[in-house]
Amino acid sequence: MGGVVIGIFTAVQLKQLGLSNIKPAPRSHDETEEDGLALGMMRQGAHWWPTWQFYVRHCDRLDAQIPYGFHFPPRIYVGYPSSGNGIWVSKFSEDKVGYAENDHAKPCLERIPENLDAHINMALNPDERCEILKSFGAKFYDTVEECEDIPKTLEEGYQRGKRYEQLLKNMDDGHYQERWLEYGMGGIDL
Repeated sequence: MGGVVIGIFTAVQLKQLGLSNIKPAPRSHDETEEDGLALGMMRQGAHWWPTWQFYVRHCDRLDAQIPYGFHFPPRIYVGYPSSGNGIWVSKFSEDKVGYAENDHAKPCLERIPENLDAHINMALNPDERCEILKSFGAKFYDTVEECEDIPKTLEEGYQRGKRYEQLLKNMDDGHYQERWLEYGMGGIDL
């Protein structure tokens, strides 16, 4: 399959993945184990990327205030209650650019609330994490299978990543990016 799975995890999530929050995890040479971890990471909100460099290049552009809208994978926050019943999920745009109330351009997703990460990082256990997500408007699903934002298989997560890869390659094209910034954000067909 190739590529890398990248996510931003809290100590609670690392524990759920069976990883240390203190020591780096050694890479397994067992493909089944690696695939299991990759799917577990995706089920915690991570995304597949073709390379680390590709990810960093586009993150740097986001940090430079270039709006990406639907081109960049959303930040997905996931919470699994300790009871094992259900899942809390919310997703936000990774865009750093704010929009004025009277702008014709509106984002397809809300930006990450300013203090969400600070709150979520303070959760000491899965149930606290779920309560925080709930307080920020997360949606509850009875099963992971009900949530379209969480891949059910590694192949599904990979295919989602491939779709975003193509969208992001479009943003590498200066002419496309210029048209996107001028027309696409306002909902006009490119």
